[in-house]
Amino acid sequence: LVVRRDATIADAEGRTVGMADRLDVPAKRRSAVEMATTRLVALVEDTVVPLAGWADAVVATLHQDGVVACGGPVMVAENVPAQTRALTLSEYGRYNERVPAGEISALPGCNFAFRREALVEAMRGSEGLVDLEVFRRLKDNGGTIIWSPAMKVGFSRAFPEGARLKTRFDHGRITASLAATGPLSRATSAAKALLLPAVLTARTIRQCGPAQLRSIPTLAWLVLQHSAWAAGELTGAVLGSARGVSQWR
Repeated sequence: LVVRRDATIADAEGRTVGMADRLDVPAKRRSAVEMATTRLVALVEDTVVPLAGWADAVVATLHQDGVVACGGPVMVAENVPAQTRALTLSEYGRYNERVPAGEISALPGCNFAFRREALVEAMRGSEGLVDLEVFRRLKDNGGTIIWSPAMKVGFSRAFPEGARLKTRFDHGRITASLAATGPLSRATSAAKALLLPAVLTARTIRQCGPAQLRSIPTLAWLVLQHSAWAAGELTGAVLGSARGVSQWR
C-alpha cells in the first residue's frame, strides 16, 4: 500500500494507492493502516529498502505471544550525501546492529511493524500514528514491543527535505509541545533545550560510532541539525506548536 495525494488507484507497479485526509506523516501512516486488511502491518518510508530476511523476521516476531510491535536496525548506505547521513544518524543511530534482541521501549519510525488490531486500538482518538503516543498506549494496553535484529532496512535514498534545518526545527517543536503538559514541565523542557545541541551530538557519536560519520561535512550537518532541533524544542516548550503534527512532513 502506498499513501500519497492521489485518490485510491493502482499504480504502475500494482500497488494500491490511497489518499490521506491530511498530508502529514502520522495521518498518512494511519490511512495506510486503515486501508490494510491483514492481521499484521509493517510501515517503511520511501527512503529505505527492506533487506533479505526482513519479512520473515516481522512475521516470526509478531507471532510471539503478547508481542504487538517490532522493529529492527536501520543501515545507512555509503552513497547517501552528508546532509542525509547526518539526519539518518541523528534519527536512527541508536537503532543499529549492536542492539540485542528483546523487549524495547521505542522503535525506528521508518521500520516498524504491528499487529493491526492492537495498533488501531492504540491510535483511537489520536491524530494518527505518532510513535511515542502509540508505543505508550500499546504498553498501557498490556502489549510487548520487541527489537528484532534480523528486521534490517537500508537507508539508501537522499532525503533533503527531511534534512533541512527548518524541518528539524519543526520536528523538535512538535516533540516538545506533545511532551510538555504543564507549566513546570514546559519550564523544565525549555531549560533542557539549551543543553541539547552538545548532548544530542555527543549521544549520536557514541551510539553510532565515529566511523559512521565518515566526513567532517557529516559532523557539521549533525551539529547544525541537532541545534535546529534544540531550538524547536525550546520554542515548543514555551509556545507550543500552533499547527501541531500537521507540520510533520
